Amino acid sequence: MRLPDLSSLIADPQRSLWVAAEVLIVVLLGVQAARLGWIVASPARASAPAAVATGEDRLAILKRFDPFFRAAPEALTSVTSQAFRLHGVSVGGGGSGSAIIGTPDGLQKSFAVGDEVAPGVRLVSVAEDHVVLARGGVRSTLQFPPAAPGVLESMVQP
Repeated sequence: MRLPDLSSLIADPQRSLWVAAEVLIVVLLGVQAARLGWIVASPARASAPAAVATGEDRLAILKRFDPFFRAAPEALTSVTSQAFRLHGVSVGGGGSGSAIIGTPDGLQKSFAVGDEVAPGVRLVSVAEDHVVLARGGVRSTLQFPPAAPGVLESMVQP
């Protein structure tokens, strides 16, 4: 391929504009190819670890309740004496969230923060392992019921 003569480029401004655009495109393609090569060839960066709970922390949360109700009925009788029972939570950002709460009539319902769980009882906040209920301005914490001893260990295989 033969390069154009510089004197002909100066004489024809439209042609020189096209040649300059072509040169600019080739340079930009070269830069992008070099960036892509750098990304592919460089080792992966070690990102800062997110706030991840350790294995023991996760296991401690699971030991607090029996999500599949495998415990014997006699182990649940002490928990059923409470007026409300926490079955599940969904934590949202900015103070939002919802919880599945067993009401005194035996039904499980989903409540969002601010909803009335029962007459005079409101769901104030939701955390990963508990919710806060307010009765006439008095706040109380409702946690997951404790699991029967040995339930979690029987589910985990070594």
